[in-house]
Amino acid sequence: MSCGRTVALGAYLLGSLDPAERSSFERHVDGCAACRREMVRLAPLPGLLGQVRLSDLELPFDDPAPDPDLRPLPPAPEPVPEPVPTRRRRWPVLLGAGVLVVLVALGAVVVPHLVPDDAVTWHAADASSGVVASADLVRRSWGTELWVSTENVPRGTRCKLIVHDRAGRTEVGGWWGTDHAADERIPGSTSFPVEDIERLDVVVDMTVLVSVRP
Repeated sequence: MSCGRTVALGAYLLGSLDPAERSSFERHVDGCAACRREMVRLAPLPGLLGQVRLSDLELPFDDPAPDPDLRPLPPAPEPVPEPVPTRRRRWPVLLGAGVLVVLVALGAVVVPHLVPDDAVTWHAADASSGVVASADLVRRSWGTELWVSTENVPRGTRCKLIVHDRAGRTEVGGWWGTDHAADERIPGSTSFPVEDIERLDVVVDMTVLVSVRP
């Protein structure tokens, strides 16, 4: 069964919805199995898209060479100005971004597990829930790339990562299901710079299981 509101998943995962829209969509997801399934499948998308540069999606194309078999045109009655030399052109292949989204949705892209040496790592353990979490925060020009790992989260649930900045703003950094290997690292992203992030909350069913701080 499909749901017409799954089209809003991309905007939600990328933090593009305003607070009222985000709250409305979260209430909808709580009661919509189709949206929950799609959300789990697309959870890695924000982190992957954050690693894509426009220059990576550009391919050089040269103008085609003249066909030697074509007969030349007859002389024109008036002098014809010399043609301006053609220049090498580069066209952004926007189709590449669309292919990436489809491959991620189908699980055909292998998410890299490499983290730069300058990444900031935070750890936390919650005494009440028993959940342990670790997060690698990588500075990017567009914000922060996130890699999260957890322990002792109940199986069969879905987690949401809430990013809080020091000005009191929040963004959804990602969604993921908990039926994965113990050493799995979950990608996420936020527009907040690393230095502006106050904490990361791992949430299940509106309950904060653990808060990760510097």
